[in-house]
Amino acid sequence: MKYLLPGLIIIMGFICSCSKKEDIKLEASINTTYAFNLDSAWEVNISTKLKGFKQETSNDKFKTSISYTIDIIKPGGVTVKGLASKTEDKIDREKVPDIILDSQFNLDASYKPGKYTIIMNLKDLATGQTTTASKDLDLSTD
Repeated sequence: MKYLLPGLIIIMGFICSCSKKEDIKLEASINTTYAFNLDSAWEVNISTKLKGFKQETSNDKFKTSISYTIDIIKPGGVTVKGLASKTEDKIDREKVPDIILDSQFNLDASYKPGKYTIIMNLKDLATGQTTTASKDLDLSTD
């Protein structure tokens, strides 16, 4: 009987260490940002690579749900929040290590040529994890 408690502690420790899941950390990086001058507005395009999201399975397919909002920092340092937002569901036949989110939105003519910073605020809807990524954007009439 005196060996029962230490034995149970050792077995429980072994079970806990074997069943430990690897923590997945949501990570994002913006690959490209560019803008087209439309005379009365700017069309902005962003390509963001995302890793560490949860993929849920259903009917032999893997589904990922990501929501994002886009902020921009103007040349003077003023941040405009929530320029665009979207929720995207990606469905694949096999598990994927990363996904690419392509985003597009317009800026009105009040955005003059100059250097801006784009900030992507992303959330994995399956886990609730969030992350951000940023990249400079040059609005140029060239």
